[in-house]
Amino acid sequence: MKKLLFTLLFMTGFSLAGQAQNSIDRLVEKHSTTGESVFTSAIEREPASQKVIKVVKTLKSNNMNADPFIEAFEKEAQHAIFKLTHSKDKTTLVLTTESKDNVRIYMLKYDPKSKIGIEVTIIVKPNK
Repeated sequence: MKKLLFTLLFMTGFSLAGQAQNSIDRLVEKHSTTGESVFTSAIEREPASQKVIKVVKTLKSNNMNADPFIEAFEKEAQHAIFKLTHSKDKTTLVLTTESKDNVRIYMLKYDPKSKIGIEVTIIVKPNK
């Protein structure tokens, strides 16, 4: 019985980490197709084996409202390692999640005064 309970709790932890990635990834995907943003995706591979080392996705917009992204990051902070930094004209939120398959780093940068204009970066590194 203890083993079953431990397994259920362990799997729940992985599903919560997965929710963080799904929520933020969906938001980035939704806004990546609008005309007011620039979306880039790059894959780094090992030259010999072509194995994926990391995937980097970036969404930038000078006109997009940061509030939906801020809300998503703050909501998902409960299920990830969360870091918040402030500078004079930029706020940066960083979330890190780890699953059995990969490590995902989510970063949001925005102007805290106007909350207009965003840069979201998602880095996915497969576990070996």
